[in-house]
Amino acid sequence: MILEDDWILALKNGDLCAFNELFDRYAKRLFHFSMGYLNQAADAEEIVQEVFLKIWDNRIELSTQKSFESYLFTIARNGILNTIRKSKSEQAYLNYVKINPERNVLLDEELNFNELEKAYHEAIEQLSPRRKEIYLLSKERSLSNAEIALKMNISVKTVENQMTSSLAKIRKTLRALGFSGIIFFELFL
Repeated sequence: MILEDDWILALKNGDLCAFNELFDRYAKRLFHFSMGYLNQAADAEEIVQEVFLKIWDNRIELSTQKSFESYLFTIARNGILNTIRKSKSEQAYLNYVKINPERNVLLDEELNFNELEKAYHEAIEQLSPRRKEIYLLSKERSLSNAEIALKMNISVKTVENQMTSSLAKIRKTLRALGFSGIIFFELFL
């Protein structure tokens, strides 16, 4: 019988059979875990896909010294929180627009939420490569400042400074879009 550590070591070497074995072992549990919070099968399935995509993308960094199961569920939890935050933020934005029509904010049918999100991603692309990497490790991979510092071999203070600068640049870019850009920044970041 092959132990889980053996599957993880094989996965680190790019073994698709190991990946499939680990997926078969955990996908159903991750799905039910996600459903417990999201109550949407499509969202729960997306979380499972995101978890295993991250596992595959970061397979070289996997460790048999740490609990693989805990790692999986931590990634899932972060994905669930991001999904909930995004859903609540979108709804909060639409509610704000509806209750403040005098603020010259575009109405829902006129507002292209995707355009604001696109502008946000373009603002990220305008960051220097180092700032962009730090920002994405924090926001997309949900790493702490200490984890980012360790991964990039820099000080925690440097990470904090880079994040502050990144947020200021993104805020400035979104403010240029007007009031809706400001609201988007406040709700999503």
